[in-house]
Amino acid sequence: MAESADWREKTYEHTLEEELLGLERRLEADPDCGAGSLEGILAHLYRSEGADWGGRGEVQNIILSATIAAYELTIARLRKAGGPESVSPESVPAANGRTTSK
Repeated sequence: MAESADWREKTYEHTLEEELLGLERRLEADPDCGAGSLEGILAHLYRSEGADWGGRGEVQNIILSATIAAYELTIARLRKAGGPESVSPESVPAANGRTTSK
C-alpha cells in the first residue's frame, strides 16, 4: 500500500518544486510581475479546481493541488518580503531558502 501512495507524493513534490522554480524565474525576468498578478492566476486555478465536472483524474488533481500550493507560497513570500504588489526578485527568498540573484 505504501508503494501505491508513493507515486502520488513524488508527483506532488516534483510538481511543487518545478512550479516554484518557474515562478522564481518569472519574478526575476518580469519586473511587472507581483503578488497581484499571481493572485489573478491563482483565482483562475481555484476556479479550475472547482470545475471538475468532466473528471480530471487523480494525476491531474495532484498536479493542480501542487500548482496552487506553489502560487500560494510564492504570494506569501512576496507579501512577507514587504510588498503588496511588485517587489525586487532579489529580496524574495527562493524555494531553497536563498534569495534570488541576477
